[in-house]
Amino acid sequence: MTMLLSLMLAATPVADAAIPMPQDLGSVPVINGWLGHKISPRWSEDVARLYRHGECSGAVNHEGSQLLEIDMLFLLSGDGKPLKIAPVNVRCPDVEKFVSGRILGTLRNSFPKSGAAEPRWMRSQVRFLWSDAP
Repeated sequence: MTMLLSLMLAATPVADAAIPMPQDLGSVPVINGWLGHKISPRWSEDVARLYRHGECSGAVNHEGSQLLEIDMLFLLSGDGKPLKIAPVNVRCPDVEKFVSGRILGTLRNSFPKSGAAEPRWMRSQVRFLWSDAP
C-alpha cells in the first residue's frame, strides 16, 4: 500500500509553481498612486535610526540630507493581497525587515485589485529623507 501511495503522489500534478521574480524592473507595471509611496517619508526617522546602526549603504546626499530610495516588487493576488514583498535595491537587512513589516501591517489593504485569476508582479518605490545635522 505504501508503494501505491508513493506512485500516486508522484503522479499528482504540482499546484501552480511559484511565479518567478522578474529580473527586468522596467517590464513590471507600476502601481500608480500607491499609498505606500506617499506615506513612506513618515517613516524616515525610524529608517534613519536603523540605517545608522546597521551595515547599510545606498543613501545619497540630497540637499544636505540623506535620501534612500528603495524599489519594491509586490506579488499581488487578484484581490490585491500581497503574497510576496521584495525590496530590490535595499542594502540594509534591518531597513528591509522594517519596511516589509510596515507594508504588511499598515498597508496590507492598499494595493489595487486586478480581478485576475493569477497573481502578478507590480512595482513601486518607498523613499526616506533624513538629516544627520545636529
